[in-house]
Amino acid sequence: MAVDDEGPTPQGSLVPRSSIQVIDRTVALLRAIAGAGGGGLSLKDVTTAVGLRPSTGRTLLSALATHGLVRQAGPGRSYMLGPTFFELNRSYVAQSDLASVAAPVLRELWRTTNETVHLSVLKDSLRVDLSVLVSPQLLNINPTTATFEDESSTPPFRTAAGKVLFAALPTEQRDAMLKSAPWRTTGKPTRAALEKLVGEVLAQGYATNYEEDAPGVCGVAAPVRDHTGRTVAALCIGYPSVRHSAGHDETLRRAVARASEELSVLLGAPTSQTPEDS
Repeated sequence: MAVDDEGPTPQGSLVPRSSIQVIDRTVALLRAIAGAGGGGLSLKDVTTAVGLRPSTGRTLLSALATHGLVRQAGPGRSYMLGPTFFELNRSYVAQSDLASVAAPVLRELWRTTNETVHLSVLKDSLRVDLSVLVSPQLLNINPTTATFEDESSTPPFRTAAGKVLFAALPTEQRDAMLKSAPWRTTGKPTRAALEKLVGEVLAQGYATNYEEDAPGVCGVAAPVRDHTGRTVAALCIGYPSVRHSAGHDETLRRAVARASEELSVLLGAPTSQTPEDS
């Protein structure tokens, strides 16, 4: 693809430039199309705007269209931003605003349970905590001080929050993760065992961890969903195994289910039947 034989894109532009010219030109195309509004831009107009030959612009736009970043209403029609931008924006908004929207829900759950509360998402193959409120009790679980020999040593299906997030992934994404993730773990579950785990988590609407990840650590988690019903995070309560009992576990399960439902509604998800209602 010959894209390095033309001048700066766009000429005289004050936008940041990187060391990779094709990236700069692609971003310039997208900015021009976005700036045109709902009507979009023709091939001639967009390439003129960014200082590219039509042949180069067409090649780049074709690649962008393959990934849904631009679209045409029909052959020869104007270029407009594609549906992938909606998906990327939704993910950005969820990740940027999720912690602040969740803050009062997490604090109330922390206050009523007196246990550690955290909100987690998946980043690549790792579980990442966006917010953590540590239990005020002398004996508590504190994810912020947990240390591992390697950050990749703990697969998500060993923790309550991780199970919720893992189970929510499409089958092909879970398969890809199992093949490529750098987890180092002994006694790796079989595919059949993981499929059973996923089915159970999806059916019951929550996940538990009884010292599967670390001695003395228990947890219960429920999914947080956005306006499309997609799971975007897991709300989890962590507690020491010395407080593990049928009664305490059930109290925490009901509490995290109610809180995750409340947070999901705040994110625009339709109300659904919670586990304690079934």
